[in-house]
Amino acid sequence: MEDSLSGKMGFVRQVPLVCPGHNRGIVELQYSEPVVDGLFLVSASHDGKPMLRNGETGDWIGTFEGHKGAVWGACINSDASLAATGAAEFSAKLWDGFSGDCKHTFAMKHICKSVALSEDSHYLLAAGNMPSLSIFDLHRPDAAPTLMEGGSRATKIARYIDAGSTLFMSAGSNPSMYIWDTRAAEAPVRTLPLSAEVKSGEMSRDGTFLTLVCADEKLHAFDMRKFECMKTLTLPPGTESASVHLERNRYVCGGHDLSVYMFDFETNQQLASHKGHHGPVWVVRFAPDGLHYSSGSDDGTIRIWATQPEPNSFIEVQGLSG
Repeated sequence: MEDSLSGKMGFVRQVPLVCPGHNRGIVELQYSEPVVDGLFLVSASHDGKPMLRNGETGDWIGTFEGHKGAVWGACINSDASLAATGAAEFSAKLWDGFSGDCKHTFAMKHICKSVALSEDSHYLLAAGNMPSLSIFDLHRPDAAPTLMEGGSRATKIARYIDAGSTLFMSAGSNPSMYIWDTRAAEAPVRTLPLSAEVKSGEMSRDGTFLTLVCADEKLHAFDMRKFECMKTLTLPPGTESASVHLERNRYVCGGHDLSVYMFDFETNQQLASHKGHHGPVWVVRFAPDGLHYSSGSDDGTIRIWATQPEPNSFIEVQGLSG
């Protein structure tokens, strides 16, 4: 198992930190912001057991127990005090990030594939295999959700914009991105065209930068302050997920060929190719500082890679069990 990196940084062999624990495919990863207790990483897996880890070391912290079906979506708020998950048993769950206890279970009309917490942690946005999006008031968890109608027939990603709780986006089975405003109407206020239906996406923590991976292997990068596409890049065939770190001018991606790639975001020049996973790579995510990134695969492992390992060095870190 090895990878290569060429160019200004020289040739590097890198063995990633390997985090086992899941026994089915990992389909979502999300980092918290760095807090006093460290950096945290939440994972969603089809084994129905979302997990919380130390985002720097990969150490297993705990498992959120309670789902009865595959978990498709997971998110964590900035201070890691709350996490949310969405699952195949037509539900979304809110979790205490410190104790791991389930605070509430929200009923959905179909499989829930995307969950997002507002920046103030007052609302949970949930969507999936249904033509509506649900907004739950976490101060009134037993109240009926606000339903937003008129977007894709199935949603892959729904996220808040500008770190607020009134504007959000959604995208999925249609070649369009929808912009919603809870103050205006329970329908999209704007529609932006895409090159194809959406496989996956990632919103920056501050809600200003969005990347979408489309089925035609195109990566669309949006400035969400202007609702404009900044850049469209061609991805390797079979790509399922990508993550961009603007400050480091890098993006990483992975998919069906079992490899994880790193590219220059400005020029689209390939900088690295990582091998090691034994199944398709469903999700990749940069850590907030961009010094490392994680990949989640159908093989049930998370692998954490250094963005700029020392030239002419061999990096090896023992994996930790979950």
